[in-house]
Amino acid sequence: MSDALSRARNDLAAGRAWKARDRLHGALAQRQDDELLDLLAEVHYGLGDLPAAGALWFVTGRTGTAADAAIAAWRERYGGPQAQWFSFPPTVRESREWSHHLRELEGAARDYEQAVVQRRRQELGNTEAWWEPIVFGGGCFLVLASALALIVIGLWTVWHWIWG
Repeated sequence: MSDALSRARNDLAAGRAWKARDRLHGALAQRQDDELLDLLAEVHYGLGDLPAAGALWFVTGRTGTAADAAIAAWRERYGGPQAQWFSFPPTVRESREWSHHLRELEGAARDYEQAVVQRRRQELGNTEAWWEPIVFGGGCFLVLASALALIVIGLWTVWHWIWG
């Protein structure tokens, strides 16, 4: 896989940052180590995509002037923990050995989602109208009664064919 990194570095040296970015995103399917993520973050930073660089640098735990500015841009663009969590590439979310701060973010994203679901349930409350159980029960009764009537009529008809 270091082949993909060396090719990406060659693309960067040749002034094809967009190609290096695409190559590194493709390499994420096989590996998600800090070297690849850091190089990809640098490419995003060089292309002016600070939030994308910040997300990757947050994953690697990198600090410094550029990393801190990019992470701040990432936090500004993806305000809440759930949006921040889903701003990471899927392969990073699914298969990375998470550091402490990534576990915290994933837990905060899960807690946020549960809070939103609970709030919606409270807002909706019991939205069932008084007549809905009657209509549902009546519909079930009609289906069962129709099925029973068809069985009785069928048996009656067969009885008359055989002995009638």
